Amino acid sequence: MPDKPQGWVNDPAAVEAIVAGLPRPVFGLAAHKLKDSGSGKVTLLYAYTRKLLGKDLVKNQTIGDCVSQAGSGCVESLAGIEIVLLGENEEHHGEIATELGYGGSRIEIGRGALRGDGSIGAWHAKFLQQYGAIFRGKFEVNGRTYDFSTYSGPKARELGSRGVGVPDDLEPLLRKHQVRTVSLVQSYEEVRDAIHNGYPVSLCSNRGFDDRRGRDSEGFARPSGTWNHAMYADAVDDAHGRPGCLVRNSWSRNHMAGTPKRHDQPDGSFWVDADVIDYMARQNDSFAHSGYNGYPGQELPDPFPWIRD
Repeated sequence: MPDKPQGWVNDPAAVEAIVAGLPRPVFGLAAHKLKDSGSGKVTLLYAYTRKLLGKDLVKNQTIGDCVSQAGSGCVESLAGIEIVLLGENEEHHGEIATELGYGGSRIEIGRGALRGDGSIGAWHAKFLQQYGAIFRGKFEVNGRTYDFSTYSGPKARELGSRGVGVPDDLEPLLRKHQVRTVSLVQSYEEVRDAIHNGYPVSLCSNRGFDDRRGRDSEGFARPSGTWNHAMYADAVDDAHGRPGCLVRNSWSRNHMAGTPKRHDQPDGSFWVDADVIDYMARQNDSFAHSGYNGYPGQELPDPFPWIRD
C-alpha cells in the first residue's frame, strides 16, 4: 500500500440505497443507445479542459478525500466540453472546490454516518446531482466570507465532520453547476462508451498499482497491491492493440513522473488495461457524469487537434 492518502469507503449497502433512488440508476440501461459506440475509438476528454485553460488540472490531496477529488475532476471535464465543444457561455474558473463536495457527501448525503476520513462514491455522485459544485474562489454571501481559493485538506475535514457539512449560504451557488445525471457503470465497455460520448467516470475500487516502477513503455501502470481509492477516467483508447482508459489520480503531478507517457497525457495520470478497468467498475461504486438529463450521443472531434501523439 502506498504512503499516500486514500479514502474510499467500500459500503455496498450504502451504494445500493443511493442507486435505487437515482432517476437513471444504471448506465447500461440509461444509455443503451450508446452501446459499443466507443468500440475501436480514441477519445481524450482532457483535451477540452487543456484547450479552455491552457493547462491540465492536477490534484494533490492531503487527507482521505479522494472521492471528492475524483468526482470534481469529472465536473471540470464536463465544463471543458460544454464550453469548448458546445460553445456554452457559462462562468468557469477552472478548478472545483473539492472541500464542499467532500463535506456534502458525508453530511448532506451520508448524514454523518462515517467516522474518520473517507467517503463513498455514490454519496458524492448524489451530492453533485442534488446540490452541485462551485469553482474555486472567495465568496461574499449574507455578510459572510467563504474562501475556497486554494485546496485545504483541514477545511475539507472540518466540513466533513458531524454537524457541519455545506454552509446553507452556498447552496444556491452550488446549484448553478449541478451534474444533471449520474449513473452506475459496471464494466469496461460502459466506461469506454461513456467517455467516448463525453461523460467522464469516477472510479472507486480497491485496485492498487505499482508506484515503484511507475508507467511501463506504453504508459500503463501495473496492478499491484490494494488502494482503497477513488480516481477518475477521462480518456479511452480502444483502437490501440492494448485497449484501456486513462486514469487521473490526485497524488500530484509528480506521481509516476519520469516514466513513459502517450497521447500527451497529463502529469500524474496513467493508462489502465481494459480488464483492470472492468475489475474496478465491477466493484459497483463508479459513476458516469452527464450535464444533460440522460446521455445523448455526442460527436467529438477525432483526431484531437490539441494533443500530440
